[in-house]
Amino acid sequence: MNEEVPLIESPVTENLPNGSASRLPDIVFVNVGGRKARLNSEIITRRLATSRLAVFCEKSHVERLTDCDAYFETTSEYYFERSPIIFEYVIDFYITGKLHRPMDICPIRLRYELDYWRIPTPFMSPCCILEENNNIAGKMSTEKAFVDSSLPSSCFDKVVLGPQRFKLYRLMENPRSSSGAKVFSVGSAVFVLLSLLGLILGSMPELQDEHKEPHYLLQWMERLCMVYFTLEYLARLLVNPKKAEFIRSPLNVIDLLTILPFMIEAFNELQWMKEFRGAMLVVRVMRLARVARIFKLARYSTGLRAFGETMKKSAAELSMLGMFLVTGVITMTTVGYGDLVPITAGGKVVAALASVCGIIVLAFPISMIIDKFAESTGGWSGGDGDEEMGHQMMMHRTVHPLNGGTAAQPVKKKSKRYVGF
Repeated sequence: MNEEVPLIESPVTENLPNGSASRLPDIVFVNVGGRKARLNSEIITRRLATSRLAVFCEKSHVERLTDCDAYFETTSEYYFERSPIIFEYVIDFYITGKLHRPMDICPIRLRYELDYWRIPTPFMSPCCILEENNNIAGKMSTEKAFVDSSLPSSCFDKVVLGPQRFKLYRLMENPRSSSGAKVFSVGSAVFVLLSLLGLILGSMPELQDEHKEPHYLLQWMERLCMVYFTLEYLARLLVNPKKAEFIRSPLNVIDLLTILPFMIEAFNELQWMKEFRGAMLVVRVMRLARVARIFKLARYSTGLRAFGETMKKSAAELSMLGMFLVTGVITMTTVGYGDLVPITAGGKVVAALASVCGIIVLAFPISMIIDKFAESTGGWSGGDGDEEMGHQMMMHRTVHPLNGGTAAQPVKKKSKRYVGF
């Protein structure tokens, strides 16, 4: 016959000196990742009745066995395979009512633990607030939007060659999807840098011919890069099922602006194109659009994307200072308007004050831009921070079975919960 295990939540009384009896508090023994604790169920329930530990303390012994990961019969401890470091702060919350966070723990990792123990983040103290400007869920979605494809696989279900097009789509649009995608993104970035290098070198008189045109080697390098950009743009357009959204995308508009000058120059070689008055002037103007190639790197650079997101979030603040920024730029760059020059001592004092004001005005948006930049990069720096860690090995300790059988051996944790019997 199996011995009956006493329920640790059974009320215990003691005799006081005056002969009366008093009920002792219900103490629950828990072991979280090796960190042992004795919990007063009354205090736990009074602090936050909806938390996991509060609900756990209200259950019977048999019900608790289904909620914990293991039970140690010799010490009457309920075992939870969770982080013992974060559990220290969970206990501190039940004792003091103040929830703080360890500064050396990833906020997203802490959020997972708090969700497990069912402690809402609004209990976080102001000094350790997790959600300062954007909540962690927003940062996780931002990171997920950058890592994963912007279009789900369901968008390719009803198109011709959907699975093949989806693989090509991820190859060309998501550098982090596979090793081949990384190689493709690196190759595209190399072509962008080569085209920019040719554009810069072509402006140097030493590398120009008698017609003020770039050296023929630079011209061939330019043509090679533009052929690659054209084929890349057409390939990405063909595999994308939402072509209208693809064309309107800012990065794709930049790609098109880098291709158009090359196409116009190619058509300009035709005889009928030369008959249009001002065609060469249009070509020269369109050549300025080649500078936009630098923005193509934003497709492969997290920093440039963060900078663009920073400018977007700072648009309201920068627009308010637009008029003052013009004056500040003119003053700080020592360009001036050229119509007035201070001569007297008073005029020079005013000019000096104007320079100081220019510095102050230019310094206004710096803090805002830095805050927005840190906010933008905060969600992207985690990489795979929004994914759960792999399965952990159970700690090497003996778990005595409830039925009095042989001791269970340490096993790898495969399910979310199990009871050691």
